[in-house]
Order: sequence, then C-alpha cells, then structure tokens
Amino acid sequence: MKSNSVEALWYEITIKCIKVCLLALPFLFYFQEFSAIIGLILGTGAAVAKLYFLMASVKSASEMSSGQASTYTYSRYIIRQAFAGVVLIGAIFIDFINFYWVVIGLILPKFVILGGRVLTSLQESYGKFSRKLAKKGD
Repeated sequence: MKSNSVEALWYEITIKCIKVCLLALPFLFYFQEFSAIIGLILGTGAAVAKLYFLMASVKSASEMSSGQASTYTYSRYIIRQAFAGVVLIGAIFIDFINFYWVVIGLILPKFVILGGRVLTSLQESYGKFSRKLAKKGD
C-alpha cells in the first residue's frame, strides 16, 4: 500500500466525518444540547486523531521486518485504545461534556466507512440493474 493512498484515505474519511458531524450540529443547537455538541466534537476529534495515529503506524510498520512490525503495531494499538480510554474517562468526569455523544463521535468513522461501502455497492448494483433494463428496452 502506498503511503499516498493511506494519507488520501485518511483525508477522505476525515472530511466525511466532519461533514456528518456538521449535519448533526444544527439539530443539537435547535434542542440546545450544548453538552452534546461538545461531546460530539470531542469524540469526532479523538476518532480522527486515532485514525491519524493508525495511518502513521501503518506507514512505519510497512518499512519494518515482519516481527518488528507485529510488535510495533500491537504497541501502537494499545496506545490508540488508551487514548480513547482517556477521552472517555474525561467525558465521564467533566460535567459539561455528554459521555454518550463522545461515544457516538468515537464510533462515527466506523459508520462513515461502512456507510460508504454500502452506498458504493448499491450504486454498483443500480448500475448493473439499469444496464439490464436498457438492454431489455432495445
């Protein structure tokens, strides 16, 4: 995997996460859920940071031997999960941050990635279906 493709993928997922977050913010403003807004922003920021750390570890591990890469990626995985744990513990103990919205922000990239795959497969299926209909019409 080229480093440019990893960076491009990280950038694409980051932009999509920010767009989804921006879609949710007007509803939260309308209901005056300011702790939820802070939680969503904090969780999304932490998730994007975790993705950046993942990208950096993949780039570094690709230049190592197999044994070194395995140890390195495992240690970086523990660091990423500890980072998420610190964010969640901070959200529990800080009153003006909504814990549930931090969790939503942290898992937002997973939904963005899965949603992108579902939409891509639906578009491919629709393309095949429309080509079949066009052939029947001829």
